[in-house]
Amino acid sequence: MQIVAQSPLTPTRDTTGELYNLPTTLYFNPLLEAEFTQSNNYTFRTIGSAYANYHILPELTLRGEFGGDFTNLTSDRYSGSQSNFGQSVGGYGEAYSARVENYDMKLLLTYANNFSDAHQLEVTGGFEYQPYSQFYSKVDGQGFPNDNLKTLASASQIVYGTSYLTEYRFLSYFARANYSYREKYLFSLTGRLDGSSRFGEDERYGFFPSASAGWILTREDFMASIPVVSFLKVRASFGVIGNAEIGDFDYLGKYGVASYNGNPALYPSTIENPDLTWERTQQLDIGIDFGFFGDRLNGEIDYYIKNTSDLLLDVPIPATSGIMIQTQNIGKMKNNGIELVLNGDILVNEFKWTASVNFAANKNEVIELAPGQDIIDDGGSDVLNVVKVGEPLGVFYGAEYAGVDPANGDALWYVNGPEGSDATTNDFNMANYVVLGDPNPDFIAGFSNTFLYKGFSLDIATQSVYGNQINLNGDHWMEANGAVYDNQTTHILEAWQNPGDITDVPQGRLGFSNGDQTRSSRYIDDGSYIRVKAITLGYDFSNRLMKKAKLSSLRLYASAYNLFTITNYRGWDPEVSSDYVGPEDANVIAGNDFYSAPQPKTIVFGVTIGL
Repeated sequence: MQIVAQSPLTPTRDTTGELYNLPTTLYFNPLLEAEFTQSNNYTFRTIGSAYANYHILPELTLRGEFGGDFTNLTSDRYSGSQSNFGQSVGGYGEAYSARVENYDMKLLLTYANNFSDAHQLEVTGGFEYQPYSQFYSKVDGQGFPNDNLKTLASASQIVYGTSYLTEYRFLSYFARANYSYREKYLFSLTGRLDGSSRFGEDERYGFFPSASAGWILTREDFMASIPVVSFLKVRASFGVIGNAEIGDFDYLGKYGVASYNGNPALYPSTIENPDLTWERTQQLDIGIDFGFFGDRLNGEIDYYIKNTSDLLLDVPIPATSGIMIQTQNIGKMKNNGIELVLNGDILVNEFKWTASVNFAANKNEVIELAPGQDIIDDGGSDVLNVVKVGEPLGVFYGAEYAGVDPANGDALWYVNGPEGSDATTNDFNMANYVVLGDPNPDFIAGFSNTFLYKGFSLDIATQSVYGNQINLNGDHWMEANGAVYDNQTTHILEAWQNPGDITDVPQGRLGFSNGDQTRSSRYIDDGSYIRVKAITLGYDFSNRLMKKAKLSSLRLYASAYNLFTITNYRGWDPEVSSDYVGPEDANVIAGNDFYSAPQPKTIVFGVTIGL
């Protein structure tokens, strides 16, 4: 990011060939950081599972399962005396370690029996326990004798140290019954009682039932007269699921730690919410599974409606409390959509061609927030995403950019006030905020093809997204019209210069804001794209040659990833994910591009040998 932002007026190296240091037009030379900083990361991960079955009766089985995922991470970093972090302190070193333990234990009792040839019944009951813990520690030191001594044992001063422990627990009890009549009428009932340590003591458990039914029509006698239909099943389900993806102790009134005048201190960091509980989603799903021509053409269609209540959201609260947000259960949200999968064996002779298409369209709407509340806007002056009643989750909300005044080069915004939608102003503070765009796509789709001929194979996979907008949140630095000193995009070359110029780029004014305000539709762009995600060309040698070579298989292949993208997006990559957005905020703060690195185009050549 610093390389991109650095002005090209700063030379890379000086006249002697050494990397240039000072003075610079803006940032420290990032190539010095790359050359004189060393970072090593070591990860040791163990994933294992075990199970045991005991048949109490022929129809009754007790099963125990145990699994674990253990990760140990250590890292060390040394920034030398010529680096950005180390130049003023004689070198800067860091040591970091983390340990993650994630267990999963299940005990299940299953009864399964066939009553004659017509009735099949399976009933399962049990419980599941999942404890998770994460611990990390970090120590920093500075002042090293020379850059060859990089560990903290050589630091003259330890300047920082911390450690952190967090954990959560899930405990679930569940029961499930599956019934089938003549393998054509299918019924299922499920009930779960889930408990999470992330909620208040009296609100930790939630009950989540579900039911489903299916009818395989092709097992009916009347379908025998329609041979073109090889498989047809209709199904429907309704259930309730819970969401507990929040911080581990958000229900508590927590304290932060600090140092005050050299003495240890505590300060309130969150306000307790003992009523915090599960977010609940009711979902109705209706679907059809089908196959034609001996399943040569097959697929499925689903339509769903999801109604979510008790949304888990970080809600702004009066700053007079000294705390800015509180995690609460508020409001309701609705999703409904359609999903389609279609698979086909198009050519089945010596030259084979199979294809698969998937399509999904979802409509999202926030139905309700707290009583009397219409919007949750925690973006301040930087982030456009809000939660607003009547709109999709995370819509962009801010001032609507109206272009440039051709008379003087001022940036203009629509007032969007009572005086009418066409009124404009050059005062950003006079523009009323409105909905500017939606980071959620109208639909997503994928298309994959496989071709086979005499040992050769060609696989092509594409993906597409349509109808979403992206906030180029870094462009208020990179297209700032001279308000800041970052390297600018070529779009700035279209800036207004003379009276009568028609352009959407305001006049450049060094150090003065003229259209670079963050919460503006000026930095919103269409994020639709079609991307060739992967292409693989391979050749499998014949069995006859393999026998002579005493091999079971031999395959040569070449793969290309992210080969090309068709898009009107003016940023680097429309498949964007900004790393400053944490997973707990990703549903709301979506569609943000802040200097996000594009995905690389990768070509891989390989050989697979079977002995």
